[in-house]
Amino acid sequence: MTAVDAMPASATWRDSRMLDPQEHACRLSGWDQYYEQISCGAFRSRLIEIEFADIHIFEETLEQAVLQTGCCHQDTVALGVFSNLSGDARWHGRSVGADDVLFLDGDSELLLSTPQTSTLFAVGVPVAALEPWCEHAPLSVRESAHRLAATPLHDRAAAQRLREGLSAVIGELLLRPEEELPGSVVRRLRDELVMLVADQLHGKPDPRERPAISKAKEVVNRTRAYVLNRRDTPPTLLELCRHTHVSPRTLQYCFQSVLGESPASYMKMLRLNGARQDLKHHDGAWISDIAANWGFWHLSQFASDYRRMFGELPSATRAAR
Repeated sequence: MTAVDAMPASATWRDSRMLDPQEHACRLSGWDQYYEQISCGAFRSRLIEIEFADIHIFEETLEQAVLQTGCCHQDTVALGVFSNLSGDARWHGRSVGADDVLFLDGDSELLLSTPQTSTLFAVGVPVAALEPWCEHAPLSVRESAHRLAATPLHDRAAAQRLREGLSAVIGELLLRPEEELPGSVVRRLRDELVMLVADQLHGKPDPRERPAISKAKEVVNRTRAYVLNRRDTPPTLLELCRHTHVSPRTLQYCFQSVLGESPASYMKMLRLNGARQDLKHHDGAWISDIAANWGFWHLSQFASDYRRMFGELPSATRAAR
């Protein structure tokens, strides 16, 4: 049993609204922060926090300009990205916006000022969880995070990936915030978030690291067969790396080269297509059973993903037969 398997398979969820900036700062779990209001007017804020396994995610919305100081946990790497800003924010005196990814490690100081209104997505991941994903990187996790903490990553595509990834995980976990999550779901979500953070720490890829197209096709084909053989319990990304004998970064390269998609996105599309075929050809099965057989643990989320993918609900596919 791995450390993640032994963790409680539940998501702790808090949605708080505050009228005082320091009360907001004190609500943030695992952070030592101080918030000072620096614009005139009534302060309002909202803080959505989710903790599961050893991951901490939050979305904070502030109405008034605020100066934030402090630090995160010593053994944590934290990343943040804005989804809404009424003006420029400033990170250690440097102007930052929606196309910047902010980094913080336990040895770095938080110094951030936000404009009149702002919304920030952030995730905190233990250094130990990132190390297996960064073992082939030129710098250690701590060295990379510390270097990036001084100079935010200005990369529109990277910021968008982080923003979309955190938004998707928050949306999925909010559907069942107090219920037990299947172990496979916990492992999948954790791997997706850890890989997302590790990808930011790696920085821009070196073209010399990319595998040959023949090798990339082989990795993709082996991954596809492995996922189809375990369709009711989708493997994690780390399991796929072990099965295909490649690093997480190489796995990403292979899928981007061959399909133009990330491994996580492709696995979801593969399972959605499988569920669609079962809906068309298996009369006697309930939609919920078909969804579960393909590793979709929450029916509402399955229906939402299915409609986004195929332009219709699963019930419409079944009725169209």
